[in-house]
Amino acid sequence: MMLVRKCCYTLKGDTEQLVNIKVHPCCTVEIEIPAVQHRIYSEVEQLHFKLTYEGMLLVCDKQDNGDVPLHFSRKDALALCQMIDDVMDEHEELMSDLC
Repeated sequence: MMLVRKCCYTLKGDTEQLVNIKVHPCCTVEIEIPAVQHRIYSEVEQLHFKLTYEGMLLVCDKQDNGDVPLHFSRKDALALCQMIDDVMDEHEELMSDLC
């Protein structure tokens, strides 16, 4: 069964901000930072993490993150990667079952 997966993390930085993330079955990701009313929509292929001195920076290749750096702890970054991998595996399995 393919459902939207939701999670909430605390971004690292000077001021801790909550970030809500939804990973959709069609392999898109919706990122919302309510405190600054900022949203990012992206395909999972356009996202990657970059190791920085502040933590793991989530980078979107096709969209400007504006003035909102998305620094995650290593633990949260790994958990998010695992969730995205699980959704992608489910999507691939569904597509192969349909063929």
